[in-house]
Amino acid sequence: MFSIHIARHGQPLGSFSEEEIREGISSKRFLRDDLVWRIGMSDWTPLHEVADAWGFDIAQLGEVITKGVIPPDCMEPAWERRHQLGFIKAIYLTIKMVLLAPNHAFSRLQMTGGFMNPLFYYLIMASLSFAIRILFETPLVLKNPSLLGTQFASLSQNNIIVGAIVLIFLSPLFFIIGIFFSSAITHLSLKLVKGAHEPYEATFRTFCYALGSVAIFQLFPLLGGIIAAFWGVLSYFIGLKKVHVISSWRTFFAILISTVISFVIVMVMVAIFIVTSGVKV
Repeated sequence: MFSIHIARHGQPLGSFSEEEIREGISSKRFLRDDLVWRIGMSDWTPLHEVADAWGFDIAQLGEVITKGVIPPDCMEPAWERRHQLGFIKAIYLTIKMVLLAPNHAFSRLQMTGGFMNPLFYYLIMASLSFAIRILFETPLVLKNPSLLGTQFASLSQNNIIVGAIVLIFLSPLFFIIGIFFSSAITHLSLKLVKGAHEPYEATFRTFCYALGSVAIFQLFPLLGGIIAAFWGVLSYFIGLKKVHVISSWRTFFAILISTVISFVIVMVMVAIFIVTSGVKV
């Protein structure tokens, strides 16, 4: 029989035999929501979900942590515990958990508590990553303005520098508008597929932590933006599925519908701008 690996709060507790786990359950060493994995499993799974099938006494595991009322020391992502962990460590652990263990991170997501905490995290990660990338790319553009496109090849160095500074200072505003817009459209789409089992705040928090964490990939040249886009979709796909406790197909169609709605809205806005400004296509 293969050893069973157990983890708690993102930290491995070790690998154990079935007999050791039975003794650990009896002595309360192992908890109901500890994550378990062994060869043949596709993902880590809470102990209470497999206890009965594996012949463990589920009655000795105690009560399940109630969804949305998670004890402070179990709260995820770690950003919600930054006052205890410290600012830098909370950011590091949040990125680590969201990117590498999203099932665990979003299954323990605090559903309520206001919009400021997740928004603050998202703005720090998105704005800082964007600013660093602009500062890195600006010297290259100064040497070769055509990198922005042939129509910008004649831009002066002063205009390029001013444009970079304006982008950096205005980016937080654009990020705020974007995250509220995208999460609202997605929550509406969840309602359309009857998958919005939590309030809008929960969807907003999912987007902030998912997209804020993948923003770090923007620091990598060339493929950074592509990696961030794909990993971001994967992260909030898992997040929405865990937070709203819905099937994969409902999550998929909610994201698909929100993408179509967003595209249509953007195209309508572009068309209105072209018509009202008299720009020739």
